[in-house]
Amino acid sequence: MQFQNSISRAPSVQLTPIPGSPIRAMRQSAPWLDPFWKGIIFLGIVVAFAIAHSMLPTWSHARFFDGSSIMGIVWSVVGIVAGGYFLLSLLFALSYSPALSVSDAELPTCTLIIPAFNEGPMVRIALLSALRNNYPVDKFHIIAIDDGSQDDTWTHMSAVQREFPSRVTAIRLEKNGGKREALRTGFLQARGEFVVTVDSDSRIDRQAIRNIVAPMVTDPEIGAVAGKVLVLNRYENLITRLLAARLFITFDLMRAAQSRFGAVLCTPGALSAYRREAVLRVLESWSTQTFLGSPCTIAEDRALTTWLMRTGYRAVYQSSALVHTIMPSDLQKLFRMLLRWERGNIREDFVMFPVLFTRWRSRDRWWPTFEIMFQIVQMPLGYLAVATTIGHCIKHPAVLLLVGAVSVITALVQSLYCLRSERGTDFLYGVGYACFAFIGLQWIFPYSCLTLKDGRWMTR
Repeated sequence: MQFQNSISRAPSVQLTPIPGSPIRAMRQSAPWLDPFWKGIIFLGIVVAFAIAHSMLPTWSHARFFDGSSIMGIVWSVVGIVAGGYFLLSLLFALSYSPALSVSDAELPTCTLIIPAFNEGPMVRIALLSALRNNYPVDKFHIIAIDDGSQDDTWTHMSAVQREFPSRVTAIRLEKNGGKREALRTGFLQARGEFVVTVDSDSRIDRQAIRNIVAPMVTDPEIGAVAGKVLVLNRYENLITRLLAARLFITFDLMRAAQSRFGAVLCTPGALSAYRREAVLRVLESWSTQTFLGSPCTIAEDRALTTWLMRTGYRAVYQSSALVHTIMPSDLQKLFRMLLRWERGNIREDFVMFPVLFTRWRSRDRWWPTFEIMFQIVQMPLGYLAVATTIGHCIKHPAVLLLVGAVSVITALVQSLYCLRSERGTDFLYGVGYACFAFIGLQWIFPYSCLTLKDGRWMTR
């Protein structure tokens, strides 16, 4: 009853678009483009099946698949390991279910941190979405941190603080220290038993906060929980549609599988929850982390998850905790975002690698050990396979058609998993993203390896 009364005292919390905000500026692309792009992708799938049906019987007896050749050995190893990894991931994901929410009385005190840098009006959208969450008001507080912004971010933060002075604390850092430093400030100021972090370009659903803390309420070994990230500007253009499909696979397949073993490798900045006492144990090491002699200024979410798992805590996925975040809608920003993510992933895989051979947790070590080792070797093996394929295609150019067809069919099988989360034909965009990645994103991994020390954010 107290919770219901608290909600009724805050009727002014609205999510109507604010003048100048990105949400107001977003427009769905021409309606006819959606069936057009889906038609193109569907046509590509039909062609892929036709090519595979006509060529595979012939090429299965060719030297290309000869297990005694270098090409055959490489493809056999890559195919068996990758196929096994995918099938096991699918099996584990299918057995996943989110933790059930708990009653108001069982919910702990919670602090929500929203760091922002040059976010402008969108930060107000993020704050208001947090304020209207279905969480007991007397157990919930928000800390908004302006990380030295040079635009009107502080104006929007301070306006929300003035309207809700007992529920929001706004902190202004004079100098931009990076997201990791802003989060560190928030963690030190937080007083809740649990701490939730939300990106300033995101809007969380009403049930998100109570749902995301539920796993930690029922299991004291869980130190971090990853929410489910959806694309706020999903229908802006083809790029955002492709990214939306990719995120479905990333969260409802890969993170769901990882959650089975309490080893979600990255709790996303867009929406994650942490046990405060667990974070405080690693806060100094995490905030001052270096790699190859340089301070770590990107992938702070992946790094924090790594530090918590290294100390024995489990990290899980909560698919019922939803957040909608803005994704890049042009190629330049997309490439920069993917480079930042990949550099962080490579760095943290190598940081975690030696830990895997220690008794870093009491149970469920085998899957994360295999997965991290597989992530380290899959790219070199994959590029070796591509290199040998190119060499073979010089002699037999037609094999390129077969490789492309098999890639499209494999992407279709993976994308069909999206139907478990969302009914409709948007799963076709998963195939589109896979084709785009195969053709246009092969350079991301090697370039990231060569530029690991580059800690620029690049999209601000």
